[in-house]
Amino acid sequence: MNATPEIMARKGEPDPDSFVKADAFTKETYRDLYPAINPTRPNLSQSGKVVIITGASRGLGRSSFAASFARARADAIILLARSRENLAETEKMVENINPSTEVHSIAVDISDHHAVKRAFDEISERLGARTPQVLVNNAGVVSSQTPMVDDDPDFWWRTQEVNLRGTFNVTHAFLKMVGPSPAASTTVINITSAAGHYVSPNLSSYSISKLAITQFTAYLNAELPHITSVSLHPGMVLTDMGRSVPWLAPFMKDTAELCGGTAVWLASGDKHFLSGRYVAANWDVEELEARKEEIVQENLLTVRLTGRFGE
Repeated sequence: MNATPEIMARKGEPDPDSFVKADAFTKETYRDLYPAINPTRPNLSQSGKVVIITGASRGLGRSSFAASFARARADAIILLARSRENLAETEKMVENINPSTEVHSIAVDISDHHAVKRAFDEISERLGARTPQVLVNNAGVVSSQTPMVDDDPDFWWRTQEVNLRGTFNVTHAFLKMVGPSPAASTTVINITSAAGHYVSPNLSSYSISKLAITQFTAYLNAELPHITSVSLHPGMVLTDMGRSVPWLAPFMKDTAELCGGTAVWLASGDKHFLSGRYVAANWDVEELEARKEEIVQENLLTVRLTGRFGE
């Protein structure tokens, strides 16, 4: 990461691509859907798969992930969020995109592990003998934008409750459901953020939660190497959450389809070379595949402490 958000803002950087350029791992970067990640491509088909999406009542959960997996012809999509009314709207959208995709919505507070267990019991009842193959942990909040010394501790911690504990709760229930011998196609996509790699004053609760999610993904890969677990930065999309950080608005030019298509790509074929790693939706997936050996051998796209040790 080459520049911090506060430096860019202080410079009054006019280029809306500043963040994308600063964080570019691939030579080519994108801000909209492109052919390699188009969810309607036959090689990205999710036919036969059951997909679970959290935070599915609005924002990226609806316009990116639910829409893209519907276009990729998933057999069934399970929508989880707190708002039953908003979930119904997402359900209608999925049905309009692909009437053949079975869709279920369950209202749940993912920060409550008892509620999550009940939700997954209900999912099991609805699916019968079928097992989910894909989990998109998208639910998240930006609940605090205050210097730590002035913040309310409970308000600060609420971000961790939703973003980190919620991700753990849902992943834990998902792993229990898929069992000790999951299908090779089993994929967990944890929505993180480039903010987790910056130190940006007044965004400590959000940034820390996203850094923790990236490391949580690395632990998933270490403990469960037979499934694919990836941290996905969705880019900078102007959602309601994005609007809550006004100074970032000029940079939020990514489309919802970009990260949705990237998620479908991650859930297609063998992407295990990215397991336990961080990926940004802006990066060129064809270059990522071309650099597969380099990424694995040099252990790239992981969180590390830099310094001179053992000298």
